[in-house]
Amino acid sequence: MREIRGRCIVAVVTVFSFIGSVGCGGPGASISGKVTLDGTPLDEATITFVPTSGGQRDAGWAPVQGGNYSIPLASGLGTGPFRVEIRALRSGGANQNDPELITAKEIVPSRYNSKSELTVEVKPGPNSASFELKTK
Repeated sequence: MREIRGRCIVAVVTVFSFIGSVGCGGPGASISGKVTLDGTPLDEATITFVPTSGGQRDAGWAPVQGGNYSIPLASGLGTGPFRVEIRALRSGGANQNDPELITAKEIVPSRYNSKSELTVEVKPGPNSASFELKTK
C-alpha cells in the first residue's frame, strides 16, 4: 500500500511540475533586451508587448531602466507576434489652469508607442529583442 501511495505522489508531483513549467496557455516565454533613443540608453520608460493575432491573450510589459528591460518566464508572456510599444513620459511643468497639476510630455515618438511600427515574434523559452529608436 505504501508503495502505491508513493507512486501516486510521485505521479501527481510530476504532473503539477509539468503544468507549472508549461502553463495553461502552452509553453511560456521570457524576453529581454536594450532600448536606446538617439543612441542613448532609454531610462524611466516602459515597454509593452501587445498580441497581434486573434487567439493570443498574454501581453506583457516591463520597466526600462538604463536602457535594459526584462520580462521573466514567470510573468506569463505569451508566444507569437507582438506589437511593441515604448513610452517615456517627462515632466512638462505646471498646468496653466491648475498649478497643482503637473503636465507630462512623451519623449518617444508616436511611431514607437500609440502608432507603433515595432513588431517582434516571441517564441517559447528565452528571447532577446533590442530597439534603437530615433526622434527624427
